[in-house]
Amino acid sequence: MIELFLLFSVVLNGLLIFYATRLARRMLIVGSNIDSVYEMISVFRMHVEQIHEAEMFYGDQTLQALIDHSKGILDSLDEYGDLMALVEIETEEEGDAEKEED
Repeated sequence: MIELFLLFSVVLNGLLIFYATRLARRMLIVGSNIDSVYEMISVFRMHVEQIHEAEMFYGDQTLQALIDHSKGILDSLDEYGDLMALVEIETEEEGDAEKEED
């Protein structure tokens, strides 16, 4: 009877480890995608600000609205900073493991 419980426990633990590994990989992908989107929006915001500061467009309300909107989006993405921090930690650990292999 004890062997049956032991076998059940080993199988269950194996399935949980498999599931946790798959879930961690998915989170890594999502986190890296969020980081890429954050960088693209940040570059877009800087570009719009440069255009807004040009003499021809200085004070344009439409460009100001674009700048404000991009700042709002970046603030929203900052709320997911903890997820990006997890990605950075995971990436650093993978980089350390690759250095040790070389």
